[in-house]
Amino acid sequence: MGLSTLFTYKQMWMEWTIPIQKLEVSKIQVGPLQKTMKPLTPLSYVDGPIMFQNLNILLPPLIVKDYDSTTGRLLLNLSDASPTGAKLMALQETLLGTVYNNQKVWFPGSHRSREQLQLSFQPFVENTCLHLYCPLQTQEKRHSISIWKDGSWKRLAMAGLLQKGDSIRVALRLQGISYQIDAATGLWTGRFRVQHKINCLYCFKPSQTESC
Repeated sequence: MGLSTLFTYKQMWMEWTIPIQKLEVSKIQVGPLQKTMKPLTPLSYVDGPIMFQNLNILLPPLIVKDYDSTTGRLLLNLSDASPTGAKLMALQETLLGTVYNNQKVWFPGSHRSREQLQLSFQPFVENTCLHLYCPLQTQEKRHSISIWKDGSWKRLAMAGLLQKGDSIRVALRLQGISYQIDAATGLWTGRFRVQHKINCLYCFKPSQTESC
């Protein structure tokens, strides 16, 4: 059974998870603005006649640089020459450019420069690190985050299952671009980020990374 199959099987739904090595940034589609309390432009993936409604990505083995179980902040190390880092940075720049090009349509009256948007954007790749949110699952949920460790699946419900120095693969969904709205005016503040959700984690001994 392949690793990507393990991830989707564990989550009990049949969805395609695209290895980052196979991902083509040009095939990522940004949908129309969903005008809700927390506006979002969803992401999908189009490969020829096939359209994946959700953008699920499988990352290669990465080293945990830091993990704060109280806040859920997870930092994964990306080396300067990492193809994964380059691919994720290209994706980040593409999404930033999409917001810049569509801001007048999505938020009439917005005329921010690309430099202004760059400063207002919360990056997920910065200083050769991938910034993710991976909270402990203190309560049972339908789709809790699971981690494969020591030969079995476990719910990420306690500190210690994920530690600094661990080598892990992450299956995550990039849900879309989320925008911050001023509560008083109802206008976009200019701040935005890529909203994501970790589906599951696969942790293994460092000696196994070369074969994955």
